[in-house]
Amino acid sequence: MTEIYTETVEIGTPNFTAQNEEEPTSPRPIWKWQSVAWTWVTIPQLAMSILGIVGNLTVILVLFQRRHACRSTDALIGALAVADFFTSVFMVPLPRPLKVPGTWLGDVYCKVVYTSLLMWVSVGASVFILTLIPIERYIAIVHPLHFKRLVTRQRVAKAVAMSWLVAFLVNLYLLFVAGAKGGRCTEVFQSWIAQIITGCVLFLVQFLIPAVIMLVAQILTALMLHRQSRRRIGEDSKCDNSNPSAKYLVARKNVLKILFLVVGVYLISWTPTHTVYLLYNLRVLSASYLYGPLFTALNVLAFCNSCANPVIYTIRNPEFRKAIVELFKSPTSSSGKAALFSEKTIGNTDSTIYHVDV
Repeated sequence: MTEIYTETVEIGTPNFTAQNEEEPTSPRPIWKWQSVAWTWVTIPQLAMSILGIVGNLTVILVLFQRRHACRSTDALIGALAVADFFTSVFMVPLPRPLKVPGTWLGDVYCKVVYTSLLMWVSVGASVFILTLIPIERYIAIVHPLHFKRLVTRQRVAKAVAMSWLVAFLVNLYLLFVAGAKGGRCTEVFQSWIAQIITGCVLFLVQFLIPAVIMLVAQILTALMLHRQSRRRIGEDSKCDNSNPSAKYLVARKNVLKILFLVVGVYLISWTPTHTVYLLYNLRVLSASYLYGPLFTALNVLAFCNSCANPVIYTIRNPEFRKAIVELFKSPTSSSGKAALFSEKTIGNTDSTIYHVDV
C-alpha cells in the first residue's frame, strides 16, 4: 500500500552525507537517480506486470472484437480488464531518485510518480468495477423481470465512469500530503488522527465494503440458482443434459463459478495487505513495517490479482480460448460473433445456442 506517515518522513535513499547536501547552487534543478535493484521483490513484480499487460490486453481485444454482441457482463469484464491493464502498466518497477529538486516539477514527481498515485487509482477502479459484476449478476438472476430496465448500456457506462471517479477521490489525499522537501520526497500528515482516519477510510471504502457487497451478492445469487434448479429441473433423474432448462441453469452456474473465482482471488490477494496496513495506521504495528519484508511480501501477493483474471477466463471458459485463437486468425469485425460471458455461450455442450437476454 502507499506509505502513510504521521511526521515528515524521508522517502528514498537515506543517509546523505554533509558533502552531498552542500552542493553549489545550480541554475537548473539537480536530479540524481539510482538504478532498479533486481531483487526477489522487483523480479516477480516485473514478471506480473508483463503478464498483466499481455493478459488484460488480450481480454480487451477479444471483447472489443465482439463489441456488437457485448452484454452487460462482457462490458463490465472488459472495463475490469482495462483497470487491471493500467494497474499492470503502472506496476512496472522504475528507478528511484537519490535527490529530488525542490521545484514544482520535483513536487509533482513526488505527489504523482513516487506515491504511485495512478496505480492506486487503477487499483481502486478495479475493485469498484469488480464489485459491480456480482451486483449485475444478482439483478439478472434474482430480479430478471427488472433487469432490462435497470441494467442498460448507458447505466453500465456511467457506473464504470463513477468507479474511476470514486477511486481518484479516495486516493486524492496523496496530492496534499506528499511533496519534495530537502532533496527527498516526503509525506506529512497534520496529526496522527488524520493518519488513523485516512487508514480507516481506505480500508472501508477500498476493501471491506466492496468485499461484503461481493460476497453477499454472490451468495444470494447462488441460493437463487439452487432454488431454480430444484424448481425447474426437480430432484429426480428424469431430466438429462438435453433438457433446455437444465442447460440454461448449468450455463448460469458456470458464469457464477467464474465470478466466484475472480472474487476469491481478489480476497486472497488483498485481504492480508489491507488488514496489516490498517493495523499499521492504527499504530498496532511500528513504522518499521513500511518497506520491511512483510510489507514487500504482502504487496507482491496483492499485485497477483492484476494478472490473475485472464488466466481464470482462459482456464474456465472454453469460448474465451476459442476467441483468443480467432483473434489472430480472423478479421477484427465483430459481426456474427457471440458474447463471451453470457449464459448463451458459456456451458453449451453442443452447437445449439440459447438466446438468453441477460
